[in-house]
Amino acid sequence: MTRRSGKGSPVIKRLYVDNYKSLVNFELQLTELTLLLGPNGVGKTAVLDVMFGVRRLLSGQAKVTDTDAFPTSTLTRWQKRDRQVFEIDVTLGEDELRYRLEVEHERTTRKARVVLERLEAKGRPLFVFEKTEERAEVRLFRDNHSAGPVFGGDWSESALARVPPAHDNTRLTRFLDFMRKVIVCGMYPASFQTESSTEDSVLERDARNFAAWYRHVLLERPELVPEFTKALQEVIDGFRGIRMERVGLDTRALMVAFDQSGERYELRLDEISDGQRALIALYSLVRLAAGQGYSLFLDEPDNYIALAEIQPWLIELADACGGEVPQAVLCSHHPELIDYLGGDRGLVLKRESSGSTVVRPSSELAVEGGLRLSEVIARGWER
Repeated sequence: MTRRSGKGSPVIKRLYVDNYKSLVNFELQLTELTLLLGPNGVGKTAVLDVMFGVRRLLSGQAKVTDTDAFPTSTLTRWQKRDRQVFEIDVTLGEDELRYRLEVEHERTTRKARVVLERLEAKGRPLFVFEKTEERAEVRLFRDNHSAGPVFGGDWSESALARVPPAHDNTRLTRFLDFMRKVIVCGMYPASFQTESSTEDSVLERDARNFAAWYRHVLLERPELVPEFTKALQEVIDGFRGIRMERVGLDTRALMVAFDQSGERYELRLDEISDGQRALIALYSLVRLAAGQGYSLFLDEPDNYIALAEIQPWLIELADACGGEVPQAVLCSHHPELIDYLGGDRGLVLKRESSGSTVVRPSSELAVEGGLRLSEVIARGWER
């Protein structure tokens, strides 16, 4: 399996958030592989929630006030300001793009609207949506930044998501394609649905649609199945393979094959253990999604699996990042992840006395007396 594609892999380099839960004037610098550390309640999941909300908006799947986007309840409680700001800096090959979204809320009515949405390349616009007192207006720009069409927009959603691809807006289209393939997931294996009647291109927040997503990636890269199967055979006792069984006109059920003492048998996805489901999903993200442009933001990927099972997957992921997998951002308390990645890939989040979240590199933590970084974190000495 080819791992690295070399220079130019797409990556989210920076995330800026203001007035969202505990994230106030908050900035995060990201690399190909980043581990977010810190105790519960410091804002790690809030970072993933922001990425999920932005991706939903840019996919045209959500209104700004939807519960999985930016409803008024996500405003920072101790702030009196009614405007939220989000910025994402993305490098796509030679292109360095910045996306900015500003959402204004009315606390009494719990309504919200987009007042600014902008995509630019090194300060020069590719797209601008702006809400004024008189109207909401979209201004499109061509790849060379010359002015294009001007038309009205809907402030309840992302106007950028409604722009169709064209020969002169390829930079904008590439940005949308990249953001729509950001997977934000905190797996809950008990919710995995065994049967699917469609192929889903994006995994849901809790991975409940894993079977439908598996159908999609299987169609895209069937040649990767042998190596995927071999990797799972090394970590799941008796595992032999996966197949999609027809149970209706368009419906398929995900079946898992095992071999016990020479006897082969099959179980439905909902008949195997949570840990086995989690392992299948995690290896799918690295092995089957390879080369399809998916960036991963994973919340506690080590849940449900044993200590000895997490390291082989972690090595696979680290090898793939920056190549077959453009980027991965993990939130975890697991000592194996902390010690493997924390030294040079870790960012420690903490809450200040004001309640706001701040961040610093884990490399700045003092690790003395032969202690591992995970032991420092476990003792709370990073605070």
